[in-house]
Amino acid sequence: MNTGAVILAAGHRSSITSFQPMLPIGKTTAIRRIIITLQRAGVGPIVVITGDQGEDVEKHISKMRVICLRNEEYASSQMFDSICMGLNYIEDLCDRVLIMPVKVPMLLSETIENIMKSTAPAACPVYNGKRGHPVMLTTEWIPRLLAYRGEFGLRSFLREPEIYRELEELQVKDQGIIIAVETDEDCKKVMESPSHRRIPIHGRASLFIEGDESFFGPEIAHFLELIDHTGSMQTACRQMHMSYTKGWKLIKTAEQNLGYPMLFTQSGGAEGGFSQLTPKTKEFLNRFLAMERELTDIVDQMFDKYFID
Repeated sequence: MNTGAVILAAGHRSSITSFQPMLPIGKTTAIRRIIITLQRAGVGPIVVITGDQGEDVEKHISKMRVICLRNEEYASSQMFDSICMGLNYIEDLCDRVLIMPVKVPMLLSETIENIMKSTAPAACPVYNGKRGHPVMLTTEWIPRLLAYRGEFGLRSFLREPEIYRELEELQVKDQGIIIAVETDEDCKKVMESPSHRRIPIHGRASLFIEGDESFFGPEIAHFLELIDHTGSMQTACRQMHMSYTKGWKLIKTAEQNLGYPMLFTQSGGAEGGFSQLTPKTKEFLNRFLAMERELTDIVDQMFDKYFID
């Protein structure tokens, strides 16, 4: 089962003055720590909903192979609106989705992995009797949530009798699911706490395919994924904070090495322009992504072999 995630980092109305996504957590930031934690657990795709200081946040995480959506109405909307934006986008890209705010960056990858073992249509972790983040829903439940009009959004949705009966509460030992990091003072407390945990050191490998030159790797793979999701090369370039010229250079280099066109494009017109992957490109990309996933598993095993102590 493919599990994706929606991270809420739009900065909705709040009395808190610090900007949560960029708060420092050790040598990283709240948003980067959450993304690393999710990716280590094998979660993907990851959609990040930005808003306040959206340009800075998106640039900050542009190399992390996530999808950024901008909620331009963040100041006048509720968090539930950002949730719905993310779910509308990710609904057809995975089987289940984890929903979590950026203010809870201290949870562990092992906790995510345990949540993903649940076979219930909805699940959430519980620490010492208190529910925490993230909530996991099957995509079959997304239309029900999108149509929900309760006062408190996701929280009240999960308390609806017919929903609550099918919700699995998973008891965990990870206090990180309920630790909110919302201010500079919270960051200081977290770093001074004896229970503070850095992200464990781990191995990471990048896959590149080459002939006379290296022409296909993580950057173009993510670029093609975004084009496939959005139908727009310009949108993909914007999300990756990459120039349109560089995007075309990546495509042309791959085409020269593979010997076939990567994209079918149409410019302007009454219905607007669009880009889509050719069938051969889609097949090549899927093989690359499958090889990447297998390589990640192998690297984890090798890391344990050589660095277990």
